[in-house]
Amino acid sequence: MSSQQQSEKTAEEHFKDGLAFSKLGDDRRTFESYQKAIDLDPDHFLAHFNLGIRYGKLRMNLEASKSFREALRLKPEAPMVHYSLAVVSNFIGEMDEAFKHYQEAIRINPDFGRAHSNLAMLHYALKRGKETIHHLVKAADLFKQTGDEFMEKNARDLIKECGREFDLTPDDCKTL
Repeated sequence: MSSQQQSEKTAEEHFKDGLAFSKLGDDRRTFESYQKAIDLDPDHFLAHFNLGIRYGKLRMNLEASKSFREALRLKPEAPMVHYSLAVVSNFIGEMDEAFKHYQEAIRINPDFGRAHSNLAMLHYALKRGKETIHHLVKAADLFKQTGDEFMEKNARDLIKECGREFDLTPDDCKTL
């Protein structure tokens, strides 16, 4: 393919190339394709978001955070962006940001089981028993609804363990 043909590609075509290279496991070409899409269309939400995911998979969390923040600028009501930003914020030690974005993901989508589960673990790290169990119960119920038996069992086991550790029952933690 000539360089003229490459330069004639649209942002969406570069984005789709990035998806294809991602499926092939070609990180270099994935990054290049997403970046070309962004260069042509700085407001290409999915290119920013997928770039963040790719960075995150490679544990390049500072870069992932930057990409997710740009995706968030474009779509502040996207719960998955808040969730993803919370995950990488936690990895880079930005606990306040992690809390904020998990809570925002849950505000936008109250049925986001993994956000409840991860938020519970942040509360657990700070030994906030009531908050931990509250979110674990929500997560377990949501995982049951979606048929995610593994995650439901894991959450229910943690509820029991945390209940013993904090001397609390799920009924004690219904409201915060």
